[in-house]
Amino acid sequence: MNNKERTLARENIVKILYQKDINQNDLTTIISTFVEKRKFDNTYFNDLLKLLDIKMNEIDNFIQKNANITEFEASVIDRSILRLSVCEFLFRKDVPKKVIMDESIKIAKKFSSEQSFKFINKILDQLLTSNHEN
Repeated sequence: MNNKERTLARENIVKILYQKDINQNDLTTIISTFVEKRKFDNTYFNDLLKLLDIKMNEIDNFIQKNANITEFEASVIDRSILRLSVCEFLFRKDVPKKVIMDESIKIAKKFSSEQSFKFINKILDQLLTSNHEN
């Protein structure tokens, strides 16, 4: 798979996490109706969604414990981006931190508010630099 397909997989995961927060449906239900016509890294997509489904409480606790924000301070889309990023950071040691940061900022610029990427960058910088031993 190329980088573009992995980026698209990440974007699709953010869309699914966003739907989960908005609709309060479980990930399995959302995934079963999700359609993406462009080619993306399906293996990476499925692997991360499984991790997110199993580890969501741990991911949310990590964000709340290590960042100076509460869940309600982040918009739904920003929270989705943070969850994906933290999931990769904690559970995908094969993905460099710089890639996680860069991809998260790109996704925030594409899907969120004009200032969102700065917020995402600040929070991820806090999380990834203060917890490099995890």
